[in-house]
Amino acid sequence: MKRLFASPDSATLGLLRSRLEGAGIDCETRNETYISMYGAPFNPELWVLKDEDFDEARDLLAAWQQPDPP
Repeated sequence: MKRLFASPDSATLGLLRSRLEGAGIDCETRNETYISMYGAPFNPELWVLKDEDFDEARDLLAAWQQPDPP
């Protein structure tokens, strides 16, 4: 299991999680409830469950973060 991404924006995290799950990559989010419970600066995190899927997940993240060409 490896951490792929963290963001204070849970909507962004949810979009990325949906994209990964659509590609057949098992993942989970962590630290979502700590923000609302404690108001602490924890960022929700997205973790890839299978190490063998991590490279593909990282590639999908990189493609997702690229701006659309003009």
